[in-house]
Amino acid sequence: MIEVAKEAATKAGEIVVAYREGKHSVERKGTADNISTEADVASQITILQILQSSFPKHNFLAEEKGARIDNGSEYTWVIDPLDGTGPYFSGLPTFGVSIGLLRGGEPILGVLNFPILNNLYWAAKGEGAYRNGKRITVSKEKRLEKVMVGYDFAWMDMRDKELDTLLRPLVSKVRYTPMLGCTIAGVAYVAEGAYGAYIHWAYSWDYVAGVAILEEAGGKVTDEKGDKTDWLKETMTVVASNGYLHKKILSQLNR
Repeated sequence: MIEVAKEAATKAGEIVVAYREGKHSVERKGTADNISTEADVASQITILQILQSSFPKHNFLAEEKGARIDNGSEYTWVIDPLDGTGPYFSGLPTFGVSIGLLRGGEPILGVLNFPILNNLYWAAKGEGAYRNGKRITVSKEKRLEKVMVGYDFAWMDMRDKELDTLLRPLVSKVRYTPMLGCTIAGVAYVAEGAYGAYIHWAYSWDYVAGVAILEEAGGKVTDEKGDKTDWLKETMTVVASNGYLHKKILSQLNR
């Protein structure tokens, strides 16, 4: 399974890079200020074609056009064909392709491809987490003041609330709170030890692949209350950490 997912993510990455070098058709999706492009759609079509040819009986949940295919399987592929549309359109390298697999609702496999950065992350349950073939693990740092805790805002109409409930309690406690505009990059950075944690309110397809990788790297993921996350729920606030800092971060968020 992992090799098929890596193939799909690699080919999709080539597609989104090619589209960025050419012209884009852009549309605003509702009030979410989210950008849809031909690149998203072309990337998703390629991913689905590759996965469905190998796993025709599996379920599929993808971002673009609300793609949901339910075949009654215990396996569900969760796809984000282009995460980080802000950096993508701004000419920045922090965007990528995300392909995750749930079994019985639990993340068991993930592939993240950042084509401009030439970084391919992957993990399968029980087999460890890797970047470009090299094993990665989370940071063992236990002091909040020594780590970066990544954060990205959700939709514009939620930002004041997020500042008060999520970001403001943390900013004076941690070393830095960098923002990326790309959920999968934030989770990947926790998995490889660059961040101590990452917090964001987002869609399930933004997280599943990264969570599979992070957990294999030794990290921990819950919602902002510390509860287990339902990965088939469309939107959620997720706290992804190295595990050592998890309780400290939650205590700041829930004051």
